[in-house]
Amino acid sequence: MALKVNLAQINSAARGNSDLRETLTGIHLALQSLYAQTGTVPLQKIDATATAFTSPPAPSQLAVSGANGSFTVSIATPQNASGAAAPRNATNAPIYQEISSSPVANFVSGVATYPVSTNTSYVFPNPGVTLYWRLRSSYNQQNWTSYIAQPGAVSSGLMSSAATASNLSLNQSNYATVDSVANGSTATVRIYGSGGVGSSWTSILGSSSQVIASGSIMNVAYATNGFVVWDGQKYQLKPQLAQTFPDAWVPVGKISVIANGSGLVLPVIHAVVTGGAIVAYQIINPGNGLTAAPALTITDSSGSGATATAVVSAGAVTQVNPGSAGSGYSSTPTVTASGGVSGGAAGGGGATGNNGGRLYADV
Repeated sequence: MALKVNLAQINSAARGNSDLRETLTGIHLALQSLYAQTGTVPLQKIDATATAFTSPPAPSQLAVSGANGSFTVSIATPQNASGAAAPRNATNAPIYQEISSSPVANFVSGVATYPVSTNTSYVFPNPGVTLYWRLRSSYNQQNWTSYIAQPGAVSSGLMSSAATASNLSLNQSNYATVDSVANGSTATVRIYGSGGVGSSWTSILGSSSQVIASGSIMNVAYATNGFVVWDGQKYQLKPQLAQTFPDAWVPVGKISVIANGSGLVLPVIHAVVTGGAIVAYQIINPGNGLTAAPALTITDSSGSGATATAVVSAGAVTQVNPGSAGSGYSSTPTVTASGGVSGGAAGGGGATGNNGGRLYADV
């Protein structure tokens, strides 16, 4: 291959060396004579650098949809154009896309601009929001098309359980029943297992489980709501669910504490003692507003072992049936009535699902 040169270039290359100048000049003249005899010309140097794009590409198309707390963005570039518009990007040159969103249609506030990329599909997690979307394109990130807007606003929706896979290490199910019963001027919240009041229950966390004893929370105001938690030593009642989340604690259940709107009055009962044994019970006040028999607890400074069962009719205690008579009782044992639901139903249960107060999570 020969390149086209002239005498000025030869003089410059020789740099004052007369012998070199004469040699190069001779070669140059010989080549010129050869070109004249053969009818050829020297090759011209061609700049292979592609012409830079100075104008933006043809518009791309934007489509945005929302579901399960995320926005899905799809971009159709002009490479596949057909008909009169083709070819709009015949060389398939990379097209840079700039996506932006705003909570208002005119994009005057709250504008979020996402990183520029040549990608044509994106997923942006952003649950529970509604946004407007737009797109502009460029070959060189300097010359851009006008904005192309997605018609109307798009809602991402809330994240549903279908959008997340189960994580066994976080699965938690507490098989406790939480309810409340009236106990005089205040209520008692009870926590127990499937065996009834006084039985233990099982808490499952991931692949591990533990058995937790039943218990009660005393002196709870009527008609209040809260969340029961086991702190490792005792039960506590907290007004907010977030307060039950320390790492070492076990959330147990939500409680809607029994109301006392019907004017519940617990009965007053005295024991009749003969020879240290309780042989009968005297109803001093039958109470009222009862829809279930109250539990009777017998305490004394010396005696033990006595049991009794109350019978309720028309909201009042009409009879006390002695059970075991016990032994060693003084002349004045104390009979304490507790429970006796007012308002027709026990307090308890979670907000949904009639799950007996249990909390369940599948995260």
